This record gives sequence, C-alpha cells and structure tokens, in this order.
Amino acid sequence: MELFASVDGFCSTCGSVLPIARRAPCNLQCPVCKVGYDVQPIAEKIISSETRTYERTVAETMETGPGDTDGTEVDHICPKCAHEKATYETRQTRSADEGQTVFYTCMKCKHKCIEYS
Repeated sequence: MELFASVDGFCSTCGSVLPIARRAPCNLQCPVCKVGYDVQPIAEKIISSETRTYERTVAETMETGPGDTDGTEVDHICPKCAHEKATYETRQTRSADEGQTVFYTCMKCKHKCIEYS
C-alpha cells in the first residue's frame, strides 16, 4: 500500500528523502524503509552538484597577533592566567535581534576569549 504518490527524490512508500544517484543506471535504497529503486539514465538531462566552502571571519579575529590591544580596558578575569584586566571589542556576529559578541584580550598574556551576550 503506497501512502505517497511517487515523486522524484522521495520514497513512494514512506515519503523520506532518497539519496542522490551519482551514476545511472543504479539501484537506490530508501534509508528508512529499505525499499529499492532502479534509477535509469535520462537522455538530455544533466545532473550536477555544487559544494560551497565558507570561512568564518570571527576566527580571523581570534587569531590576531599579540600586539592587538585596540579596545577599551575593563575588569575581566582571564581564564588562562587569572589576570584581572583585559581589553574588549564588540561585534554583531549574529542576527540583529540578538546581542553583540564581546571579544576579550588579556592585558598580560594576550589570550583571547569570546562572550556571547
């Protein structure tokens, strides 16, 4: 008994997403109900995939050199050396309705830490 109409990319028995066929002809198996599907080549149809790699700009901020002391000096206990003074810098790293991210730099050992507010 089929619960769902047969749609490309979805299992006609349970409705779950089928894995992408890398080559045709092949046999795909539903990861949930284990039903097998024969995939035949389709003339004049190109199938491709694209992968994008993103780099975090926040990581670059954490890797700045020891000479980076720009910022306002505040009382903040360093988790590495327990020094009580640090500089800080704030940036909006998430959506506008969330608080800013605070980047602290220890005045003694230059250790950097992040506080999500």
